[in-house]
Amino acid sequence: MRKRVLGAQCLCRSRELGRYNSTMSDARSPGGGSSLGAKLGSVTGSACRKLRGTPGRNQRVLRGIRSGTAAFMGSAMGALRVLCLEVSGLLFLCFTAIIVSAFLREYRKYQTHQVGLERVVLAGVIGTLFLYFGLSSFWRARRKRSRI
Repeated sequence: MRKRVLGAQCLCRSRELGRYNSTMSDARSPGGGSSLGAKLGSVTGSACRKLRGTPGRNQRVLRGIRSGTAAFMGSAMGALRVLCLEVSGLLFLCFTAIIVSAFLREYRKYQTHQVGLERVVLAGVIGTLFLYFGLSSFWRARRKRSRI
């Protein structure tokens, strides 16, 4: 006999059969007590069974938990997004510093007629692009930070 929960089948057997969680071994940690994972699993399982019991009240509880989790995750994801934008902006600005030093080195070589103008222009264009990417990343982070 299987229970139906919200259109899905419950994987546990009925208690009337006497084999409820009989496949799980009672493995204990070497210290004699249950491990933290076993305790958390037991608490989570009993909480899920308790919430499945009365549909009306528990739907409100589950909806509340879901909306609270969604609000927390929205805020946490916004902060993580801002952090990623700031880190990528910092990396682009570090690369810009390296490319500017290469631009100056190529410009000095160009002044002594050791290299052509195309190498100097290429280093300048790449440095300008990386500077733009770094600054725009910080600007985007600032806009997103004001929305959080």
